[in-house]
Amino acid sequence: MKKNPVGTILVLVAVALSFGGICLPFYTVDAFGEHMSVSLLNADGIQPLAIVWMAFAVLTLIFALAGKKVPVIIFGILTACGLFLSYTLNNSKLDEYGALGALINKGIGNTLSLVGAIAMVVAAIIYAATTKKDA
Repeated sequence: MKKNPVGTILVLVAVALSFGGICLPFYTVDAFGEHMSVSLLNADGIQPLAIVWMAFAVLTLIFALAGKKVPVIIFGILTACGLFLSYTLNNSKLDEYGALGALINKGIGNTLSLVGAIAMVVAAIIYAATTKKDA
């Protein structure tokens, strides 16, 4: 972390936001006396794509701690694309449910996944711009 402490802290915050978007409830449903909460990580079992997005986020942080700016950009953008894709595809599914879609409430994970995606790209760009030399 000696190379770019500010950029590394920004990457750490972006990773934390991404993990929040993946692990916290994406949707909550209160219908017919039942309450159900679904996250990107756990929707009827562990989701492999969520684990891939988490691995990309962790790799982004590891490369930021190591001072490697090119892998930070690559894995940061891959994480952001994955989170944005999950956000877009899951929210587009609400239209298919018609009247039942009114019973589905968006959770905090829904917002954090989008914020985490944006923060990851911004943090990767700032990290790359403020790191002097790739080791």
